[in-house]
Amino acid sequence: MPVQSLVDSARRKESVLVAGLDPIPSRLPEDVLDDGSTEVDSVRRFCFGVLEAVEPEAAAVKLQAAYFERLGPSGMQIYADLIAAAEEMGLPVIADVKRGDIGDVAAAYAEAHLSVYGAHCVTVNPYMGEDAVIPFVEEARRRDRGGVFVLVATSNPSAEAFQLSGEPPLFETAASLVEKLGGGDGDYPDVGAVVGATRPETGRRVRKLLPDALFLVPGYGAQGGGTDGVRALLDARDGGVLVNSSRALIYAYENSEKGYREAAREAARRACEDLRSIGARM
Repeated sequence: MPVQSLVDSARRKESVLVAGLDPIPSRLPEDVLDDGSTEVDSVRRFCFGVLEAVEPEAAAVKLQAAYFERLGPSGMQIYADLIAAAEEMGLPVIADVKRGDIGDVAAAYAEAHLSVYGAHCVTVNPYMGEDAVIPFVEEARRRDRGGVFVLVATSNPSAEAFQLSGEPPLFETAASLVEKLGGGDGDYPDVGAVVGATRPETGRRVRKLLPDALFLVPGYGAQGGGTDGVRALLDARDGGVLVNSSRALIYAYENSEKGYREAAREAARRACEDLRSIGARM
């Protein structure tokens, strides 16, 4: 069932936390880098170590594809292997690709990430309109287990100037597209929205426009978003959100005396407790 794997995992774990893997080689810990391994090998060891560490706390994992693409074919093999490993752990995978092309090109992107690599969901840029989203929705439905998260109100600092422009604001137009395209017979429509935790007032407006949609929430943690920003996005049942944390988890060791695995696990545990404190649940 579309996106149901995400919902089921969140309920099973009693967690709405999504652990993001954004491996930057220059930030890898010394004990990963100092054994003479290649950059690719170090990224692989680090990502698998973090994945295993956060699995008990996370409802899902989000892979930022760019960090693997920059490593070439070997990096994309890590990407594929991480998806397979997460699948074995029972963790759904969101491919953070933010693709935004149309027609056969969009269909090719959709097939690559949802079928060839096997991610459960993808992020999509709707700037070119529904033509940029429909091929991903169709591929997800063909596989009958995935979904699409459309960029609606993102967490980056300059987004406000762009997404709040126009009448109605651009983010409202994107939200209307999410409502129009969503379907399926799961607990949530198979087209959800990316809505950041950094601008609560905008988030509340998106939730009013999309009362039944599932939100993927970036900006919590390292980008400055906190529980107030997440609370603004909750639906009428205090659910409807999957909250991503990437750098605050995987680089937690930088502010800790513990190893990167243990630091990531503790950071994930604290994030889950933080989110449970506001009643966020699936």
